[in-house]
Amino acid sequence: MASGDLLGVSVSGALASQRALATTGHNIANANTEGYSRQRVDLGTRTPQLAGNGAIGTGVTVNNVERVYDDFVAGEVRTNTSADSSLRANYEYTSQVDNLLSDPNAGLAPALQSFFSAVNGVSEDPSSTSARQVMLSEAQSLSDRFQYMHNRFDTLREGATSEMKSVVTDINDLAESIGKINDTIINAQEMSGQPPSDLLDQRDRMVQKLSELVSVRVSEQDDGRMNVFIGNGQTLVVGSEVSEMAIEKSRFDPNHAEIVFKGNASDSVITKFISGGRLGGILEFRNGVLDPAQNELGRIAVGIAKTFNEQHRLGMDLESKLGDNFFTEAEELAPNILPNGRNQGDYKISAEITDIDKLTTSDYELSYRDGKYRLVRMLDDKLLGEYDKMPGHIESEGFRINLEEGSRIVNGDSFVIRPTRRGGEVFSPLVKNTKYIAAASPVRTEALVSNQGNAEISAAVVEDTSHAAFAQGNKLNPPFAVRFVDDTHYEILDNSGNAIPIKKSARPAQPAISANEKGGGPATPAEPAQPPELTTRIPYDPDKGADVFPTPDGQDYGFRVRITGKPKAGDVFRIEFNKDGVGDNRNALELARLQSKPVLDNGSSDYSEVYSQLVSRVGSKTHELEINRDAQKLLLDQAIERKQAVSGVNLDEEAAKMVRYQNLYQANARVMATANKLLEELINAFR
Repeated sequence: MASGDLLGVSVSGALASQRALATTGHNIANANTEGYSRQRVDLGTRTPQLAGNGAIGTGVTVNNVERVYDDFVAGEVRTNTSADSSLRANYEYTSQVDNLLSDPNAGLAPALQSFFSAVNGVSEDPSSTSARQVMLSEAQSLSDRFQYMHNRFDTLREGATSEMKSVVTDINDLAESIGKINDTIINAQEMSGQPPSDLLDQRDRMVQKLSELVSVRVSEQDDGRMNVFIGNGQTLVVGSEVSEMAIEKSRFDPNHAEIVFKGNASDSVITKFISGGRLGGILEFRNGVLDPAQNELGRIAVGIAKTFNEQHRLGMDLESKLGDNFFTEAEELAPNILPNGRNQGDYKISAEITDIDKLTTSDYELSYRDGKYRLVRMLDDKLLGEYDKMPGHIESEGFRINLEEGSRIVNGDSFVIRPTRRGGEVFSPLVKNTKYIAAASPVRTEALVSNQGNAEISAAVVEDTSHAAFAQGNKLNPPFAVRFVDDTHYEILDNSGNAIPIKKSARPAQPAISANEKGGGPATPAEPAQPPELTTRIPYDPDKGADVFPTPDGQDYGFRVRITGKPKAGDVFRIEFNKDGVGDNRNALELARLQSKPVLDNGSSDYSEVYSQLVSRVGSKTHELEINRDAQKLLLDQAIERKQAVSGVNLDEEAAKMVRYQNLYQANARVMATANKLLEELINAFR
């Protein structure tokens, strides 16, 4: 009986040693397998045999072969992997924008400088055909540069969208695999009664790869199945049930991709909730860098077109005609309106830029719900206001919203407004002939050579050629003359030589003053207000000079003229259309000054400064991402090291275990041999 017990005990020991050796060999074989968790054999004593003289041991048993694993450490690795992948994706794309903007050959700065240098060339020699041709060529080069950069932004957006589609496909494949392996794990566990370590490692590797694509959260059910969540709680995997993600065209813009979660009841757009992983990094780049940069480029284009056109229209070309728009404007540069594809109403809205100083780089969403219009600035999700009717002029943002047509708007209808996105795309010169460059001022002033005084008249500063005085386009109607009737009075003459009457200031009403208030004497009765009187004699102070136009009573003919100095009676000054002013460069000088004139950011920045700020912002963002990427890589490496310390295979340690288990196996084999010999001797004793 005792020998039989000895044999059973030794057999159990040999089998346990064999299992331990096999597990150690399995660890060594998978030492370089990605995601493999070290396994160990959990041994326990067999149930003892009860006898009269006590409990007799029956050997050893293998309770379980389990993996060495720490959920918290594994979660740290997933979190850091997701952050690392997001930063790397964001940096890869942002650095491309940085290279584009700062490239001395492909960037906007050199083209902008060359164009205004050409404008300066025309101001220096306004009659030169070659200088004018250079200006037209540089204007076309500036247009080409705007369009090239706009197209490069579009190409980057297409590339980002293409990768988003690929990433979403990989996410769906991994989710499907996780759902399937959940069932495989449960089936294996039911068959063996123990968790299948290698299958658990496979599932963890899938979740780890998933975290490289998007930030995930996991939880394990009581039966061992794993649930996977993304976004703000969308369930990607629940047990063996798998949901699907997709990339669809935006309801507003077919060129803008949205991430859609395919639910059981309906699809929902979850783009704004996605973070982490490569997908989150691409979205951060698109929303935080690409869209604002392209809008900023468009804002610069809109600013140049509008301000240059405004000044060019104040000039006169070589055919003695008023200047027209030099660059594309009007409908081409109007804000882009994108209605929601699911709108039920028939409203058609448009928008116009009212103040380039206040334009931002943001898009806007106008929505209608419960009888209210809501306008949201999308860059920072700020609610700008709620309105009972169509908002109209949005003064703080520099644009106006107009209802073009339609009689019905339905609850939930919405529109996206992009004030500047298309600016770089449509920016183009309209003037193709050198003679139509309006380098001259349309109004000239002169003093008659017969004047006796030393008074001087300033050059006319034209401010508005839409005034009726310029209605004919090639003459000033009427031309004016200023004639001094004496040293301190002048009159303004029209083209017939007649003096133009000017309104004197009206005299306000005078209250009555009693005798007591006067301190004695008769009381003064109240006097009613006196209407303004007309006069042709306008007072003039030789020491201070005077603004002749606009006239003292406020009549504005679209230009400003000032006289200074001491005139003599009979001195005459003329203000007339600058016909044949081929050598006049006054408007060209004003056009050239626009290069350094602060016309954007509420009058604080010029075109070059705004572009430099854009380059600086993107460059700083790129540098920030590079630093954060490198720092995050260190955090990820540390998390992986901690996981390896817990779950990784140490070959030296496994080799030591192998020697120990081998010696243990040999010892049990000797016990078995001894038990066998004793049994044989016992049997021989009975023969």
